[in-house]
Amino acid sequence: MARIGDYETAPDAGPASWVIAGLRGFGESVLSLVPEGFEACARIFHPAWNYEPEAPVRWRDVARANGRTAHRMMQWPSITGSYRFCESDGQPGVWDHQPEEGSLPEALVPVLTSVLTRHTAAPGRCWFAVWDGWGALEPGVTQAPAFEIPHRRLFLLTGPSTAVGQSLETPPWWQSPTLWWPDDRAWCVATEVDLMSTYVGGTRACIAELARHPDLEAVEIQPSDGVNWASDQVNPVPARD
Repeated sequence: MARIGDYETAPDAGPASWVIAGLRGFGESVLSLVPEGFEACARIFHPAWNYEPEAPVRWRDVARANGRTAHRMMQWPSITGSYRFCESDGQPGVWDHQPEEGSLPEALVPVLTSVLTRHTAAPGRCWFAVWDGWGALEPGVTQAPAFEIPHRRLFLLTGPSTAVGQSLETPPWWQSPTLWWPDDRAWCVATEVDLMSTYVGGTRACIAELARHPDLEAVEIQPSDGVNWASDQVNPVPARD
């Protein structure tokens, strides 16, 4: 086994078998990201960013500025009005940089872990899986055993919950795990490669605490909720440029 800071390569991919068995389809619903069976689920919106003054920008504020409605299934193109805002540009006076895609923002890691560690009996032994397609993965990561979920191949690591604060890519890049969970499976965190939100399955108490945390823009969602850009049934879907 190889050590990468607080991470260590898993002895085998067996601990991920419950995840493989519990996912449903690809890009269809929350259950395509988080295994079924949890009491409740939450969606954490990755914030947009302003440079001057330097500060995060919440999706609900972007929606309000654009005359759109904030709700649990809102999608970035629908609240900004254009697909071009998914990759570039900005909206002067509203936001300068779009939400991070495919990785839990580093600034949210200590906030999220502070909640999650209170809702597991095994914070010292967690499992972390990262997509094999990231281009700057730490060399030791690629020595880890791999497993597959629909359209994704992931490397499996282990370590304490605090390990998630370390990037899985080489500096200056930041990359969080794609999936991570404690050994007792009390919760599971999923940050899909192509999405601007992180999803969490857990107990009702855990999800309620995430939803009311002042430093997170998080909402409780239904397992059947869609997760792709077409899932926003409230705001108009913009035309393709």
